[in-house]
Amino acid sequence: MTVKKSLVTVLSLFAVAVAADPAPVADLSRSSSQGISTQTTARSGSVSERLAALERVVDARAAAQLAMQQQLETLLTEVSELRGTTEEHSYKLEQILQQQRDIYQEIDRRLGGAVAGSVSSQATGPAQQEAVVPAGNPAAVVAADEAAAAESAASTPQIAATGQLNEAQAYEQAINYVVKDRNYAAAIPAFEDFIKNYPNSEYTSTSHYWLGQLYYQKNEFAKAKTHYERVVKQFPNSSKVPDALLKLGLVADKQNDAAAAKKYYNQLIKSFPKSKAAATAKAKLESR
Repeated sequence: MTVKKSLVTVLSLFAVAVAADPAPVADLSRSSSQGISTQTTARSGSVSERLAALERVVDARAAAQLAMQQQLETLLTEVSELRGTTEEHSYKLEQILQQQRDIYQEIDRRLGGAVAGSVSSQATGPAQQEAVVPAGNPAAVVAADEAAAAESAASTPQIAATGQLNEAQAYEQAINYVVKDRNYAAAIPAFEDFIKNYPNSEYTSTSHYWLGQLYYQKNEFAKAKTHYERVVKQFPNSSKVPDALLKLGLVADKQNDAAAAKKYYNQLIKSFPKSKAAATAKAKLESR
């Protein structure tokens, strides 16, 4: 009996101990789950940070490439504008030189004719021994012009007294105001009077062009446009038509009329594709 009681007592104590302190199976499971979750979170956070860093690098490179492309386009635009300006200045310089050559040749031709006429009309006298003005020498032409003017005043007093000039003399006087005297204020009425007195002259179209040039230099673009248009419309066979079309485009640019400027440039390129004025017009269109 005693052994049975002792055995029962031991079993009871063991049962009580088991009930009081159960095996920590649930705690281990929970701890393991929490560890795995922490590791996964750490890994996912690291990948997100790396992706974010890569995105920032890509964005920075894209922004830098865009800025470089914009700078390149700006430089190309500036180069194109400079090219157009250079070509325009070259054309203007060549135009001025050509105008001077034309003027000197014309004065040379007319002065040579005047000297020959005076020699043939006088049988005796010192004028019979005057030398002919050398052709192609601008300095000699200008010097001969002054001598011929003095001689003309002495030999033809009726012109000096009445103040009346013939067609050639009137045009020559207007040209001299521009080339020799640089008296643009006197040149404008001289050309206007020439056009009024000789509307059918071979120099009428050139006179209109000169008036356009003079008014353009004075920034009176409306008046300049009027004379350039008359060259184009009234004298379509004139050698000044290409230059007049170019100047009409430049006047339109000055007046901020881009559509009209483009129209004149395209008309010039289409009608006179091989002219120097057309090359300048192309450069103006490309620089827009």
